Amino acid sequence: MVAAGWWASAPPQQRQHALSGRVLVLPDGTRWLFGAWARWYRLHPSDGQWYLCPPPRSPQIRMAARPAQHGAMGPLPALPPHVIPAGPDFSYDAPEAQPFVRRSFLPDLTSRVRSTVESAAALPVSEYPHTWQQFTPQTPSTVVAAWGVMLWCAPAPVFDARMDEQMLDLWRPYRAKPLPQVDGPRWLTPPSLEALAGLYAERLRASRVDAAVVVLRTMWAVASALREDVRFRARADALLAILGVTLSNPTVDYDVLPYGDQALVQQWLTRCPPNLVPALRDESSPGDNFRHAFYTLAEVVGRLSGQHADPAYVEPRLVAAALLAADLNVVRRDVAGNIVPWLDPEIRYTVQAVLDQQGHPLRRLWPEDLRLPEPLRSATSRGDDAETLLAAMYALDLAWCRLAGGMPARPRGFPVPNAVLAKIIGRHRVRATASASTMAPSSSASPAQPSPDPSFGAAPSFGPMSAQGQPGLPPGAASGPRAG
Repeated sequence: MVAAGWWASAPPQQRQHALSGRVLVLPDGTRWLFGAWARWYRLHPSDGQWYLCPPPRSPQIRMAARPAQHGAMGPLPALPPHVIPAGPDFSYDAPEAQPFVRRSFLPDLTSRVRSTVESAAALPVSEYPHTWQQFTPQTPSTVVAAWGVMLWCAPAPVFDARMDEQMLDLWRPYRAKPLPQVDGPRWLTPPSLEALAGLYAERLRASRVDAAVVVLRTMWAVASALREDVRFRARADALLAILGVTLSNPTVDYDVLPYGDQALVQQWLTRCPPNLVPALRDESSPGDNFRHAFYTLAEVVGRLSGQHADPAYVEPRLVAAALLAADLNVVRRDVAGNIVPWLDPEIRYTVQAVLDQQGHPLRRLWPEDLRLPEPLRSATSRGDDAETLLAAMYALDLAWCRLAGGMPARPRGFPVPNAVLAKIIGRHRVRATASASTMAPSSSASPAQPSPDPSFGAAPSFGPMSAQGQPGLPPGAASGPRAG
């Protein structure tokens, strides 16, 4: 067994050598590796790159995996850095993302956030200016920072409108325009870390270190309160780690100020502990974040997609591809060509094929009239499963919106998340904000997977999928952006 301590301290070359002996191969010749961030990677024959790729669910396919025999199928390419665990990958088990529906906030959490917002609002506006259009010019930037932190810490910020009074209404007196009155879901877009850092940087540039510290302390107070709710915890912990280092020496960022707020963000990212890095993927690499969001969705779908023996069974990663295509088709079909190349070649081909071919068999997985297809409809009868699917799908939608240039969330929501949410709160309430015909194209542009051994002592005894017999796979796919 390879000790976790050794792995964390071993040189990259030794890690690569140890990991290369754990490559698995299937009878169809595909090679797979359980690597960085406790996830699977596939060596794709079309371009010789390792891609982050969700593993199969079929027990028969997994049991067919064998350790790769070097030389039997040609030399194994050197493992690139992005597939080799650094050590901290396995030391933090982030909670699954959950939406803000059905479950109220604890009174103590709401009280703490309210107290912070009220204290922030009492500060002189002249000393805390801002340029955020959502808030009035008479609102101190500390209030704006509190709102930004609340949204930034939410990985899937879809709120049931009935929860407005518990959280969102805390900022009502300070908004330039009130949030629209709806009885259905409210789809919100988190700000970027650059937008939050800019509120602090503005005060530093004005030589007001004291005010910059107050902005940081306001962010800290909100994040500290929010982390008590598991739905905020992962990103709140990452932000608290960054703020803690910055607050210890507020002038530490002076040298980077001339290079702009994005340079400041890059410096902030270096202050996040390695084990909390996944919470910041959308800031450090939107493309990598999109890949991981797709992987997460495929994992969630894998738990809900029925029995492997069912003749209609479809591999979860292909179900996830169909769901992604459903939302792209309605919201921004025109950006698909820039989005899907970040996925592995077979999935990018599948998404494009489902979009382009009216009779594609995977289109049966698209929602209709705010109804999920089977077996997802039956599998999400329990509220917890539906909420997990909603959060994973909305996180994926936000990821490709960010990748497409920072598009805001669609006010009416996305077709698949709307269909999942209709299962949770009722179709009539979702119709309050969603179009009744969810699939009209826009004119605008099972058994749980065994837990793999994180100690890297021996190769896992299961492997990935065979693509044979699945719809939407290419005879040979072109390469895209490098996997990671």
